[in-house]
Amino acid sequence: MSKKRLIFPLVNALALAALFGVVGFYAWDVLRWVLIGAVAGFLVGLLAEFALQRAGGWLYRRRALLIVLLEIPLIIFVVGPYGYVVAMTRPIQGTVCCAPAAFGDRYETVSLPVADGETLAGWYVPPVENPGPVIMLLHGSASTRIGTTWHAVRLVEAGYGVLMYDQRALGESTGSTQSLGWLDRRDVPHIVDFLAARPEVDASRIGAVGLSLGAHILIMAGPDEPRIAAFWLDGAGTNRVGDFPPAENFNEQFAWVINAAIETSVSVYLGIAPPPPFSEQIPRLAPRPVLMIVGAADDFERRTNERYTALLGENAEQWVLEGVPHVGGPNYRSDEYLSRMLAFFEQALAG
Repeated sequence: MSKKRLIFPLVNALALAALFGVVGFYAWDVLRWVLIGAVAGFLVGLLAEFALQRAGGWLYRRRALLIVLLEIPLIIFVVGPYGYVVAMTRPIQGTVCCAPAAFGDRYETVSLPVADGETLAGWYVPPVENPGPVIMLLHGSASTRIGTTWHAVRLVEAGYGVLMYDQRALGESTGSTQSLGWLDRRDVPHIVDFLAARPEVDASRIGAVGLSLGAHILIMAGPDEPRIAAFWLDGAGTNRVGDFPPAENFNEQFAWVINAAIETSVSVYLGIAPPPPFSEQIPRLAPRPVLMIVGAADDFERRTNERYTALLGENAEQWVLEGVPHVGGPNYRSDEYLSRMLAFFEQALAG
């Protein structure tokens, strides 16, 4: 084989190495992605060089154009989404400090055995009443239990027990992969088991607070966990593209396509089937009390939750916070948010 015949495969290898390297930058694994891109680019270029050379004529002279037309969609709709998933699911672990001073010496540091052999780290504060109500708190994406501190402190001050924990692959919890909630939903029954087994906990009065991704996890797990008596869901969005609001422009139509590719990539990467869409899960939370808080300053969140309004079952309602960003209620409407949260759980978990 002449050296000249290697020029196109080598150029293609360099091009894909650079493109894959960008993906690797966001996936925190540049070298691996550069190598994958270089090998893939060289092999594709080599195949094109010899296959199209046989065809000859126009096809061979336009081989660079043909390969570019093949590789660009591959990057946009396959490699890019898959790289995004790798980046979004990497573990973010480290020491979590420190328990809120408001807990005093009442709190316990706990390790919760959950699904798939993982162990979740958290803090538990027993209720004042014995047996009494307890609220489990689920933080948002790429966060830790610290992300639920505002809610935990106010609930403890009101006499509730609380359990706040790091989701898998975050904080001090074990796990090699975040899962966008898809695997975390398996952990919820084990957490309820822990609470229900505590003698100071009234197992019929277990509530839950979910913030952003935490709300997603509760929507996915809640229908099949009847021991959760009430749900405070702040900042719920979508977990499947079928729940997206109708596209209003080309950009949103393109985003729908990209998110469909991401959804497929998550399923492939995690090796599990996607969970049902929220439009199927939310009605199954009934007849338990549910309050969904909507940060209306986020247009996508507002429009998404407008679709959920008709799906809310008995004892469920939405609270739309105009001008408030995603999960921004405690910062923008602190007194009103606290008053409504306490009133919700007082009524929902009445002894």
